[in-house]
Parts: sequence; C-alpha cells; structure tokens
Amino acid sequence: MNIVLTGSIGNIGKPLTRALIQNGHNVTVISSTDERKSAIEALGAQAAIGTMLDPFFLTRTFQGADIVYLMETMDAAGGDLSDKEVDFIGIITKIGHNYKQAVEQSGVKKVVHLSSVGAHMDKGNGFLIFHHNVENVLKQLPADVPSKLYAR
Repeated sequence: MNIVLTGSIGNIGKPLTRALIQNGHNVTVISSTDERKSAIEALGAQAAIGTMLDPFFLTRTFQGADIVYLMETMDAAGGDLSDKEVDFIGIITKIGHNYKQAVEQSGVKKVVHLSSVGAHMDKGNGFLIFHHNVENVLKQLPADVPSKLYAR
C-alpha cells in the first residue's frame, strides 16, 4: 500500500514509519523541515517537505495514496507556545480544513486520524479544543471516505 504520514518522524511517526516499511508498504513522510529529509530517507521512506498550511502541497502529496495518516503537531502551527500573539487553535483548525480539502481533491479513500482524549468535548478541554475542531472538520468528509478517529 502507498501510505502518507503527517507529523514527520517524532515519537509516533518514526516507529510507525519503520513498522510500515518492514511490512512492505511504500511510505511518504511529510515534514516541514528540510533537515529531516535524510533521516526520513534513511528509514526507507520518501520525504515530502512542505507545510500543512498549504492545501495544494497536501493534495499533491496525498495523490496516489491508499491511506493517509493525519495528526496535528504544534510544530506545524509554528511559533513558541508561550507566544500569546500566535493563534495555535485557529492555525491547527485551518490545518484540519486543509487536510479535508486535500483528501477530497486527491481521491484518498481511507483516513486514519490521531486525535486526543477530550476531543469529544466542545468546552472544558482547554488547549485540546483543536482536536475537537479537527475531528469535526474531518467528519464532514464524504461518506465514501471512511475515517477512523483515534485517541492518544
């Protein structure tokens, strides 16, 4: 299978990439950092360097994928978490809309989304509200795109 992973090669992406490749899958890993390209390729995966804020990049990268694995990272939103001027929740919600657009326009038919405990709540979950927002965006995907929502 052709599988595209978002979230680069951190604590989740790196072991997931290794496992998928060991099981014979073709894996493309999206990273916003060009410096990670060689590390991604050393795992046996193809690197796609770009930003989650670019729906056209995502669409091109998702094309030909059997499955896309979607997750939101604070790195994708940019900035320092202590910076009160950065709207992390708004940026990550925008990334959710970009994921939806890219899935619809690329023709991907299977989505796995890593969410979080508390994402089912629309208030009282603090900063984790962005997971709630992205889940609700992805629930708007067409019925022929089965989406699995998983908690961490």
